[in-house]
Amino acid sequence: MPDMNVYKSLRFLLLAGAVAVRSETFDFVIAGAGTAGLVIANRLSERSDITVAVIEPGDDVRQDPDVQNVNFSFSSFNASINYQYPSVTSPALGSRNLTYRAGKAYGGTSTVNGMVYIRGDKAQYNAWEELGNEGWNWNSVFSYYKKGEKFIAPKSAQIAGGATYDKNVHGESGPLTIGFPSIISNGSFHDKALATWKALGLNPIADLNGGAPNGFVAAPQTLDPDANVREDSARAYYTPVEARPNLKIIKGTVKRITWANGHGGLAVASGFEIVSPSGKLVKIGARKEVVLSASAYRNPLILESSGVGNPQILKKLGIATKVNLPGVGESMQDHPIIAMTYSLKGSISGRIPYATMPTAQDVFGNKTASIAASTSAKLSEWAKAVSASSGGAISPSAIEKRFRIQHDLIFNKNITIAELFPSSTGTGVLAQFWTSMPFSWGSVHLGSKDNINTPTITPNLLSTDFDGEILAAVGRLSQKGYSTPPLSDLITDNTSPGYSKLPLNASDEQWATFLRENVLNGLHVVGTCAMLPKELGGVVDSEVRVHGTSNVRVVDASVIPMELSGHTMAPVYGVAEKAAAIIVASLG
Repeated sequence: MPDMNVYKSLRFLLLAGAVAVRSETFDFVIAGAGTAGLVIANRLSERSDITVAVIEPGDDVRQDPDVQNVNFSFSSFNASINYQYPSVTSPALGSRNLTYRAGKAYGGTSTVNGMVYIRGDKAQYNAWEELGNEGWNWNSVFSYYKKGEKFIAPKSAQIAGGATYDKNVHGESGPLTIGFPSIISNGSFHDKALATWKALGLNPIADLNGGAPNGFVAAPQTLDPDANVREDSARAYYTPVEARPNLKIIKGTVKRITWANGHGGLAVASGFEIVSPSGKLVKIGARKEVVLSASAYRNPLILESSGVGNPQILKKLGIATKVNLPGVGESMQDHPIIAMTYSLKGSISGRIPYATMPTAQDVFGNKTASIAASTSAKLSEWAKAVSASSGGAISPSAIEKRFRIQHDLIFNKNITIAELFPSSTGTGVLAQFWTSMPFSWGSVHLGSKDNINTPTITPNLLSTDFDGEILAAVGRLSQKGYSTPPLSDLITDNTSPGYSKLPLNASDEQWATFLRENVLNGLHVVGTCAMLPKELGGVVDSEVRVHGTSNVRVVDASVIPMELSGHTMAPVYGVAEKAAAIIVASLG
């Protein structure tokens, strides 16, 4: 890897030599050179007759050693390439504020995340079509997963550490390299964890990316095991094509969509107004379409700044309504996450990339049927509460329909409802766990007409009582795993929160207090520009086109209509590949 000082010097020279941003016009203009934005840019610019510009406020950090490092740790968090958005104070979380992070660089969040590549359950994708998105189901998205992927099969040392796979669920010739860490932990942790989870009814599986992830398995990551570097979307989708004369990245921040003159009918975008690095407002024109790929946090802000959203919110901001679309910024879903720490009798060298993914039956056992019945009876009540928290932006009946499909996935389709994912600290294990499909939804909205960089984020984590109950049940399962032989043979103690504070037989009240004081946002946010019919609170249609517009599309995690059991990055790559094909097909 290059020397850090050399890298910083080169970066300074590049910035010092940057020219002022000027007004230009392209066929397509994309907001955000992130995980999805660079997929779209790559696929559109395959057409030599199409010009593409990407507007990105972050820097090119492809040679940054911290980014390339596959031993990434959130303890080495780099604020210069991350947005940090504070949430509003949440009463349900003991009046705490949460922080939402997202990448600010070429590659977006794929440059700064944990690299874990998990797609989710087949039935969850099929539910997208059930919700009204024709052509969006497991089979269709799965084909694009394979198109984008270059899977590197594990070698003997990785196999010895527990890496397994099914070659039929992976692609071999796509841009995105996926594989297992070069150094997976020696067999002691893997073998003991496998035996323990098997004893608890969670059997080992070969591959969790084929749509049936229930069980215990090693998870692949977006990394190149041969080069031993992170594989983000900049390395995968931009580096091979950056010399294309019809593709350009412009440094700046998209503030709003500009509109062509017209009367009635669909709104027609003419481009973006962007804020240049010097603070100047510059217009970048789009002859054909604009695409928002600026993240689940920023896309709603750009739409609202452009007059697309809930008229009540827009009026308070002093923005005239261009398109009445109340779902903008609503339906925000995230994985509520908890971590416990266990000290070890020895130490662990290498990564322990093992996911344990249970179903409701695995978590609730013989109580599953009664819990299914009692929660089904509460769906209408929960829907009314979520609708009220949105100020009535989405009707209770629309939310209840979505909730019933989600409830069916959990209790009838037997999807995985949680993930337990450990990380090694060397002398300890950080035992993380989270639930997959919360009924507590939040929102993200523009806080000020003049400040595109400051969203108002309302998390609402655990605002529905069942979300706390299910997270506690998964926590009990996690505790049981680490206190059951042979995995428990490695453990000396639970050091955080400690068995004195949260014993193995902790009461519901003790768990509720612990969760309220410690639960965090998993940074797997989806849904703020949901792909749904407008009457269900949707923002984009099944061609990822914003309702009420002719040429504005949204492509990234914000369009995913319901939370998944996977880590959000993998679904974003699949969605982006499919959306790119839809856009290219529309060109004829």
